[in-house]
Amino acid sequence: MKRTFLGIMALLLCTLAGAQDFSFNHGPYLQNMGSDEVTVYFTTSKEAFSWVEVIGDKWTKPQRFATLFSGQYDAYNKENRVRISGLRPATKYRYRLVSKEITKYRPYNIVYGDSIATSWEEFSTLNPNQKSLSFVLMNDGHDNPKKVKNLLGKFPLNNVDMVVYLGDMISYYEKEEAPYYGYIDPSVELFAKNKPFISIRGNHEMRGKLTRNYMNIIGCPNNRFYNIAYYGNTALIMIDPGEDKPDTQPVYAGMNCYDAYRMEQIEWLRNEAATKRFKAARNKIVLMHIPPIVTDDPNIPEEYTATELEKHFKPLFNEIGVDLVISGHTHRHILVEKGERGNDYPIITNDNEDVMHVRSDKDGISIKIISMKDNVVLDRVFK
Repeated sequence: MKRTFLGIMALLLCTLAGAQDFSFNHGPYLQNMGSDEVTVYFTTSKEAFSWVEVIGDKWTKPQRFATLFSGQYDAYNKENRVRISGLRPATKYRYRLVSKEITKYRPYNIVYGDSIATSWEEFSTLNPNQKSLSFVLMNDGHDNPKKVKNLLGKFPLNNVDMVVYLGDMISYYEKEEAPYYGYIDPSVELFAKNKPFISIRGNHEMRGKLTRNYMNIIGCPNNRFYNIAYYGNTALIMIDPGEDKPDTQPVYAGMNCYDAYRMEQIEWLRNEAATKRFKAARNKIVLMHIPPIVTDDPNIPEEYTATELEKHFKPLFNEIGVDLVISGHTHRHILVEKGERGNDYPIITNDNEDVMHVRSDKDGISIKIISMKDNVVLDRVFK
């Protein structure tokens, strides 16, 4: 009798545990924020049908947004990317996630399980006429959420437009949890439910069997890792340098083609630089993980990709009138002054234990860098 009772209780506990297992396990976090749209990313612990409800401005009742593919809503999935469109510039909205677990999915028999919803969160769309842009930037976190929280805590995130991660926030993409553990979950905890972040791909995000899934969990406008975004009078140019070694390296097993990929970006950027919008930008800031220069630091080995970037991208940046390049990768703070190495713009390489605040406005580009130990590394305006 006692064994029977214990068996029943164990079964009941397992059943209850299973029923409670369905949840939102990552997110929500905001990506691709614009003046009239934003994309909400999140995951569920089990396959489900999920959507986002939004209220605010002209919508007094919740509006439902779900991802639609050729007449079918995205469903029986865990990773979610829901684009919210039709928004007004510089306007505050509230949103929440809603999801229904799918316990059975057969051709003519779809069964729902539990339904769950988050609390309401807020975000504000961008103002296309904003006079300034500000963001906090860090890089080379390498699977260290404690470092992410520590460094982001050096500046008040409620006063910036976004956070920029400049690559190598994970060491390898071998496990699904790696980007979430390394920096996305801490971002959600600190700010990302309400403000967006931008992820620039580093060479370490390109390593591991899951690397080709990275585009599914971070915002990539136009389905590519390189891009340009305009914020008032500022152009943010995002370059994707690729791996740091030649494509022919045996460790890549013949699966890399970054030489051609870099040339593709050069052609794209040259065409973009010919547009009226680009020419009208007061400040043109390049964000790229590997710096476009071979450093003189004897402790940093000369790398193939840095040499290629200096050869091809450094003169292109001169040609199109770039005002500042910000990089990471070297795990050193390095400032290459304008004109020091044939560059018509300064190049800042951010240390892996420093965090940077950037403000771009009519007076130039203000940079303040603080170390993990609260030392001020750089405090300067580049005009």
